[in-house]
Amino acid sequence: MAVARSLSGEVASIDGSDVAARVQPTHSRRLHAMPGRRAIDPAFGECLKALRLKRHLSLRRLGQQIHCSHGYLWDLEAGLKRPSPSVLALLEAALGTGGELLALASVVSADVGKASAGAVTAGPTAIPGLEFAADWQRGVAVATELWRDDMQRRELLRGVGFSAAAYLSPAVRWLTAPLDERPSSAGERLVGEPEIEAVRRVTAVYRSLDNQYGGTRVRDSVVRFLDTEVAGLLRGRYDQRTGRALMSAAAEATQLAGWSSYDAGLHGLAQRYMVQALRLAATAGDRPLGAEILAAMSHQAAYLRASTEAVDLARAAGLMATQAGVAAIEAESAVLEAQGHAVGGDEAACAAALNRAERAFDRADRGSDPQWFGYFDEAYLSAKFGHCFTALGQGKTAARFAVRSLDMDGQAYARGRQFNLALLAVAHMQSGDPEQAAVVGLQATTAAEQLNSRRARDYLADLADRLSPYQGLPAVNEFSERVQPLLLSG
Repeated sequence: MAVARSLSGEVASIDGSDVAARVQPTHSRRLHAMPGRRAIDPAFGECLKALRLKRHLSLRRLGQQIHCSHGYLWDLEAGLKRPSPSVLALLEAALGTGGELLALASVVSADVGKASAGAVTAGPTAIPGLEFAADWQRGVAVATELWRDDMQRRELLRGVGFSAAAYLSPAVRWLTAPLDERPSSAGERLVGEPEIEAVRRVTAVYRSLDNQYGGTRVRDSVVRFLDTEVAGLLRGRYDQRTGRALMSAAAEATQLAGWSSYDAGLHGLAQRYMVQALRLAATAGDRPLGAEILAAMSHQAAYLRASTEAVDLARAAGLMATQAGVAAIEAESAVLEAQGHAVGGDEAACAAALNRAERAFDRADRGSDPQWFGYFDEAYLSAKFGHCFTALGQGKTAARFAVRSLDMDGQAYARGRQFNLALLAVAHMQSGDPEQAAVVGLQATTAAEQLNSRRARDYLADLADRLSPYQGLPAVNEFSERVQPLLLSG
């Protein structure tokens, strides 16, 4: 393959002298505000931006200091989000404001602080989803409760916090589970292969729409499908063989709900769907799907710059993929491990993981891959290589992979193409070519206008932040004028 043939030379080029910006390992999380729980002075965002600029900090650099994403900080400055108490404290410490920001924010209820830490609150407002149940019956109950609450108490769940560390216990439980449960049920509705195939087909349609239009566009429909259709099947009548197939189909749909929630920026809610998808996959004894869900957890952790957890989850995914004998998922797991190392600034470990990804991809028999794994190809792998090199500050190498990543089906995977254009723009920026970065950034902006994806806007916000010192260049001015309405619409 093209990536594999050139990888050894690319990886060998990694050394400390090339790294423009070293990212230290963090246990970070992106914190989301609960609506209606606090009052914020309208001047808060303006004050935050003024204090940041006074200290000559970019959004990206400040985000690294307080372990939040630059996109979240951009939202704070634009007045689109409200800070949690922990974020306020971190901002005060990083900017040394002497209470200036706190003075603009009223007291926040204790519930919000708990949610920001990824905790499950007690009593009638308890938020389900982080429990990896001890038995399959309890697992089904927790999953269906999550689906129901997402339909009935959506605003509460949208504000729940994310903690990368909360993924580790379910991952360990998965790795040590016997995967030999025998789910059967004596409900009224008979469930058979036609019903299970219908679940898989509907999930595949939603997955395609997610790839084409973004997670925000499909998320609520997927959740409604789980709550109104899949939950009824789980309460139906089926034997052990049918039960395992049903659990696998339910796990696929639940993982998609988690993935689309992640793309919509609902990270704490996405985490809960991922955990329940993993539990359902365990009931099904579906090792390849479990490995894919662990890989998705790693993907989210790396995106939120939780490098240690991203590496651990990717290794767990790789172990399960090896046991399942699916080399392509081994390759995905290895490249996600590489990305976790890159986010943490570990060049040597990143290079070793990239080489393992190369070897696994070369020996993969793609004809035997699960049908939900069709997105993983050379273009996807190239994009992940590019993300590793941008995380390490090696723009020229990243650009070569980013260009290869665009050799893809841009219609079926419109969101992925937008991500890859944004990646290429950042690589040009790191290579010292802001004008070309802006030209490609304009293409990424055009692509994002057809999407409803928070990640797409986050990538553009990062690019806009990187290009902000070059205002005055015609291409940069054109990009900034075009991208601002899109960012403000988020």
